Parts: sequence; structure tokens; C-alpha cells
Amino acid sequence: MKTYVLIVDDEVDFTFFVKKNLEATGQFDVTVCNDATQAVARAKQLRPSLILLDIMMPGIPGEEIATVLQQQPETKAIPIIFLTALVREEETTEKAHMIGGHRFIAKPVKIDELVKMIRKVAA
Repeated sequence: MKTYVLIVDDEVDFTFFVKKNLEATGQFDVTVCNDATQAVARAKQLRPSLILLDIMMPGIPGEEIATVLQQQPETKAIPIIFLTALVREEETTEKAHMIGGHRFIAKPVKIDELVKMIRKVAA
């Protein structure tokens, strides 16, 4: 069974790349939302298995979106992995891969590491 992933990130080229690469593994169905103001509504509508959520977006920061998602009955159980360019992978340790209680992956994203993280969080 495929894992259904919603990517919320304002960078259209980035989301295109991640969607194509995740789907190419044959393990994922992916939907993209490039507008932070629509993220909560899309998550409620689609009910994905997991959300990849950018922290730095115009309008509404990812951490605020995550807070709203955790307060909604329809979305509170959906795991979130933050995507961020604020921290580089080499600046972290395995135990420090958390922001606001959620795991994160540093940009630029390595697809094999992202797949591993999704498997760990969505299990």
C-alpha cells in the first residue's frame, strides 16, 4: 500500500522535484499545495498519511500551520515532517532532528533520506 503524502511548500520547482522523485520510488502518492493559506483546508479535504511542511513560507509560517493542524479533529493525528533551509543537515545530530515536536529534514533534500524519514514517521 502506498503512503499518501501532502507537500506544503511555496517553492514550485522544489515541490515538483520532490513529488516526482517520491512517486518514482513506487511507494508514494503525492499531492502538492504551494499556497500556505490553503494548507489546512487541503489537509482536511485530502487526509494524507503524512504532511511535508516548509517552515518559511509567505503569509503563514509552517510552525503556525502545524499548530492549527494539531488543533483540528480531522488532522491532529497526521504526522508532520518540517522541511527547512534554516538548518543544514551537517549542523544537526540524530537526536536534534526535531522542531516544535516534529521531525525535520534540511534542504536541499536527499530523496533517500526523505524516504527513510517518511517511513520512520508514518509507521
